[in-house]
Amino acid sequence: MQRIQSIDILKLFAMFLVIWGHCVQFMLTSNHLDEPAFVYIYSFHMPLFLMVSGLFAHRAVTSARECGSWLLVKARQLLLPCIAWGLLMSFGNLLLPLINGTHPDKSLLSTLWTNFWFLKSLFICFCLWYASLALLRKPWLAALVSILISQCIVAQEVQWSYPSFVTGVLIGAHLDDLRRYRKPVALAALLIGGLLLLGWNKSYFLIPSVYTWQFSTPADCILNIVMRLYRYAVNISLSLGFLALFLNLDSLNTQPSTSLNTQHSTLNYLSSLGQLTLGIYIIHSLIIMVRERLCPTLLCCDSLNPWLFNIVVAPLVAAMLLLVSIGITRLIMRLPHLSFFFLGTPWPKRQSASTGK
Repeated sequence: MQRIQSIDILKLFAMFLVIWGHCVQFMLTSNHLDEPAFVYIYSFHMPLFLMVSGLFAHRAVTSARECGSWLLVKARQLLLPCIAWGLLMSFGNLLLPLINGTHPDKSLLSTLWTNFWFLKSLFICFCLWYASLALLRKPWLAALVSILISQCIVAQEVQWSYPSFVTGVLIGAHLDDLRRYRKPVALAALLIGGLLLLGWNKSYFLIPSVYTWQFSTPADCILNIVMRLYRYAVNISLSLGFLALFLNLDSLNTQPSTSLNTQHSTLNYLSSLGQLTLGIYIIHSLIIMVRERLCPTLLCCDSLNPWLFNIVVAPLVAAMLLLVSIGITRLIMRLPHLSFFFLGTPWPKRQSASTGK
């Protein structure tokens, strides 16, 4: 399928927000839920990724056979890197205690289960959507039923991931209309999302799972439902707003003026970086994990003014970490066989000696 340049740039922007949030989370010893940058970034940045991931899912397959092939591709892209990096991380978990004379604190299974939760959550979202669509046929019915089912899947944050993913699937069926009306949609969605944020706080990250309802009063259950709906409304409105906003970038490349050549080159370059987001996500997470294990006091910013840290220091560190992760990802991609296991890229085809192809 043809790539949409603005979507790739949007993915790069969302990945920067992911790294910014992680910097706020891991560069302080205090509770990250008390930091304003973390609370507001996490109101939409992962839902935005999930919405973009679901955007083309409705066009991916037209038969059960194609569905199976597509899911195998997704398993390679999303699960294989988790396994490959998990094995490497488990080796480090065994080696480091031997050096320090302590006992390993994580087993292989624990590492494989907890590392890179977003990739595993996204794979479950794909599986749940295709299974629901295959059984129920009608997209709107499959969306409704599968969202209800997802609320019972607490593993890998699926209960929070799936509604945004399905919203992306449904939007993808009308993507041409969204591109046509991108400006009013962006304005309306961001305005609604901004107004909803007036009531946003850390309590919406601490909503109990549905399995606690059996011990709750009817009033508590209703409150739980209302809080869930509010969180989904914030997630989806802001994600849709940024999606429609970034779609405006596509109009820049349709203008023939030669004075825009530099601008077009910049957009093309940013788009190429946006295609590396899986590797960036993995690499920056590993860098943060290594820092936490080996030198947790490095870049600890407890003594800084909170606003200075949230608005200036954390995004600057995030930008540097983004650049480093891009560089390492590109180095890995130069080794096709290594890239297959650690980045989920296709297995390199053997070149013909006679044709060079």
